[in-house]
Amino acid sequence: MRYITMGLMTLLFLAGCQEMQVERVSTGAQPVAFSTYKWGVTPLNDADASAQLVELDEEMRNTVAAQLQQRGYREVAQDQNADMVVDYQVAVVDEFFSGDTRDPSWDKQFDSNAPQDVVELPPLTDAPLVIMSVGIGRPDGAIIWGGRASELLTRPDSIEQRQRLISRGVYELLRDLPQAYQ
Repeated sequence: MRYITMGLMTLLFLAGCQEMQVERVSTGAQPVAFSTYKWGVTPLNDADASAQLVELDEEMRNTVAAQLQQRGYREVAQDQNADMVVDYQVAVVDEFFSGDTRDPSWDKQFDSNAPQDVVELPPLTDAPLVIMSVGIGRPDGAIIWGGRASELLTRPDSIEQRQRLISRGVYELLRDLPQAYQ
């Protein structure tokens, strides 16, 4: 009986886990020789958004900059010509329906106790969903690298978890970005 209870608890725990969802840009563009970048968006400030979004924006910008610097890219001033433009965005969705991301039909299952053709919606989670997007491309051109990533923030008050989540998301989105041209 103890093993069955432990097994059920493990199954419930695993069912509640949410993996990071990543959608990368797939342009099929030829390799390019970029070495400099500038930001396509200005950082948020307290007049633009809530303190939480300003913090997330700053963490996202710093994480993207760190990934670019690790690959040898140099930031140039906004008024200078750059090989590429970097855009990013981070958002938090407070009310998110949970479901099984590995099985999209899970969200559409019928409740056996409900009247015919009534869909049972999955429960709301208490955890906010963090959505990140990064786009890198030529000035006035299409995005070549980047995409969108999202994951549940299970401990919204934990700065460490938020930073790990953003760092992992940015890493996944920019994993195909080549080293800077020297």
